[in-house]
Amino acid sequence: MAHSNQRTTYITNQPTTGNPFQQATSEWSADLFSCCDNVSECCYAYWCFCCFLGTLADRIGESKVSCCCVPNVLGVYRMKVRSVLRIEGDSCGDYMATSCCPFCVALQISNELTNRGIN
Repeated sequence: MAHSNQRTTYITNQPTTGNPFQQATSEWSADLFSCCDNVSECCYAYWCFCCFLGTLADRIGESKVSCCCVPNVLGVYRMKVRSVLRIEGDSCGDYMATSCCPFCVALQISNELTNRGIN
């Protein structure tokens, strides 16, 4: 009879990851006020903001209809992008930014997606 040298491994603790709601790992790579770095996109957003939001909705996997039907939809988009990409921040900051300068926020989101290679 052959003798086996296999070891038995016992797991005594379950792996933990901590609080999943506190795992922001990065900051925005696109500054809020660098909205006109990409001039063609800036012009598109300025001249047809509704169309720009529709394009942005497509890029983040949301319905274009949400642009027309959801109040403060840009704040919702910003929260989604921030949470999916694990960008530091909170809902209060998202709301304040979208309330004060929705144009800059929309372009910040678009620039962030572009910087991360998300088309």
